Amino acid sequence: MSGETMGGENLRSVDPQPVDPHLNTLTRTLFRSLHQASGKFAMFGHQNETSNVIGPNTDSDVHAVTGTYPALWGSDLSGVERDETTNIDGFSMGDVRDELLRAYTMGAVTTMSWHSANPITFGGYGHNMAPGSVAAVLPGGARHGQFLEWLDRVASFLDSVVDGVSGESVPIVFRPFHEHTGDWFWWCTGSPAQPTDTTPEQFVALWRMTVDYLRDSCGLHNVLYAYSPDRSRIDMSSESTCEAGYLYAYPGDDYVDVLGFDDYWDIAPADVEAERPRERHDDLITMLTVVGRLARERGKIAAATEVGSPGEFASRYVMSAEDEAALAGAGACASAADDGCAAHGESNAVGSGTAQTAAPSESDSPWTRYLLTEPPPASLANSDTRRVLWYMPWRNDPGAAGTGAYGTPVEGSRYAADFRRFTKHPFIRMANTLPPLY
Repeated sequence: MSGETMGGENLRSVDPQPVDPHLNTLTRTLFRSLHQASGKFAMFGHQNETSNVIGPNTDSDVHAVTGTYPALWGSDLSGVERDETTNIDGFSMGDVRDELLRAYTMGAVTTMSWHSANPITFGGYGHNMAPGSVAAVLPGGARHGQFLEWLDRVASFLDSVVDGVSGESVPIVFRPFHEHTGDWFWWCTGSPAQPTDTTPEQFVALWRMTVDYLRDSCGLHNVLYAYSPDRSRIDMSSESTCEAGYLYAYPGDDYVDVLGFDDYWDIAPADVEAERPRERHDDLITMLTVVGRLARERGKIAAATEVGSPGEFASRYVMSAEDEAALAGAGACASAADDGCAAHGESNAVGSGTAQTAAPSESDSPWTRYLLTEPPPASLANSDTRRVLWYMPWRNDPGAAGTGAYGTPVEGSRYAADFRRFTKHPFIRMANTLPPLY
């Protein structure tokens, strides 16, 4: 048992141990650093940070708005399993490798998901389901040998991202088989209320087989493994039903380093008019609390591994007088470098083209208000929500503009000023405010 406390409250129940006892030096150092950081700050992350860019004359929409890069960079391995030269987003694997190295070089954390093809039909995203897919890749299945070849290629790529100074492979938080509680990927189990033909036992076997093979057979020792069910299929009737839904088909503590979850449902649901922001905000706090508590009790790292982009839905959340005062303080033009607001000569265009004022309005402050300052503040609601170590919106895809799956505001957009305030909040870390992690 660990004696780490804050304000008299025990914040860790067990001493953390990595899934891989033979992590290389860089990855073991990162593992320790992330555990030490838990509860002290949250990192802002972004998928395809310099690959999907909307704004002109910039390699990063985040940098164009905030003046810095995210503390965590996400990318995807899809395509590598079939020895393709580009991933699901159309980027060459060489460019993906370069982006990961760039993030690592600036001290940021890197993470990769794997939208792999279906092992039977080879169908990609949107055409990924087929009966018996998981059974086919397990030992004795018709596609087992093929799947091991896919894992060989996954290991080869993950091992190829190498630090030029130490010669070690760069640490990567690998997030395979994400959102398994849904019904849109070939590995999905669904939920108890909406199951697929993949049983929880089969999913656990798939996960464990993958970890064992990458670690023990391929000798891959620069990976931390992240578990990330989809929030939308979790019963939020109570904290106990939330925990049960979250742990549905959980592979076990010996096979997981990061307890994550993907949540578009509570931050930016597709049907804005049909949802109630205050109830969803309460559910978000419950999710953060449950995942943070489980991470504390089990010696894991907690993370919001994918989140929706706060926008119209979050803007409908009622702002209290206390929050308005707190947000005005966070957004005040204390210095020329602070917010880039109108007092310092910058005009941030809102949708109609009007100038963004220094004081945030109710409709233009979803990032800070929904995630940080509205009592109770979601990420800061309690000691367990504070343990959620990163929040990662998805990529800035033009096709997703205006939806919850869109990533970050671009310079000149309605929410740009608030996004700047969000990244400058004392609890949030960007690449330029991270302590050394490696």
